[in-house]
Amino acid sequence: MYCSKCGRQLPDGTVNCPNCDPIVVNPEPQVQQKNSLFKAPGKGSKSYAALFTALLVFPATICTAIDLAFDKYDYWFGYVVGALIVTWVLAVLPVLRITPPLVTAFICFGAIVSYTFYIVHKTGHFMWLSKFILPMFILTAAFIAIDVSLIGSKRLKGLHILSLLSLESALYLVCLEATLDNWINGVIDLKWSLIVACGFISVVAVLEAFSYIGRINKK
Repeated sequence: MYCSKCGRQLPDGTVNCPNCDPIVVNPEPQVQQKNSLFKAPGKGSKSYAALFTALLVFPATICTAIDLAFDKYDYWFGYVVGALIVTWVLAVLPVLRITPPLVTAFICFGAIVSYTFYIVHKTGHFMWLSKFILPMFILTAAFIAIDVSLIGSKRLKGLHILSLLSLESALYLVCLEATLDNWINGVIDLKWSLIVACGFISVVAVLEAFSYIGRINKK
């Protein structure tokens, strides 16, 4: 700490400065930084997390409802929900930066391992590794790279970001069902993913329409 009058360095807790004594001088307080495991995210990262989460909630709820309504025995929606949770952890948590990099990496690794054990428990074998997990994680990594490149460099702004995330969600679900069909049945027979993908494409059309109207009104 330093004297606020003459600038002399003083021991912590000093009340009177030796140079200025007997004048009582209030030294500059020492700023103490608290080391916390969690940090508050920025406004931009919170907005990104909110949008990404909202887009993942929609396919998760739709797939769960479809599975519970039409499949009474072997529930497959766990694969979808688990994949979406892992996707959220890998795509959102590093952007929020609420934990140190090492802790974030540990959480991401834990999410992947947990999902892996879930699939092993459901299937009882490891053939899914090359036929299901690996392709989906490659696709997820590609989407994350695209998002970081376009959104981080501010090439996409406003509603265009939502359009990109909607298109990626549609493609992700189609690839998810195709990978599951090829892994389980050996034949790709797309059904529910196409229905949900059409919903996402409709969202993209509406978002781009609003964006176009906004640009017109600004002119």
